[in-house]
Amino acid sequence: MAPPTTIRTRDQALAPLATLDSQTNCRLKELVQWECQFKGAEYVCSPFKRLFEHCIAPDKSATNYEVTDTYTNS
Repeated sequence: MAPPTTIRTRDQALAPLATLDSQTNCRLKELVQWECQFKGAEYVCSPFKRLFEHCIAPDKSATNYEVTDTYTNS
């Protein structure tokens, strides 16, 4: 079971974006997930990537922003 996730409004989720500036340290992170299907007598699994920017603001608060787009897995 997945851990509980904090539910935020759109404004709450976008608020940290307003604090990004030249002093914000962002690094690109990659997460590989697998999509599996049962076919006949076996499972067939395919990887797909999700990309995130992990940003640390000057006040040391950290936030992840998903930047995956349609070209990430093509």
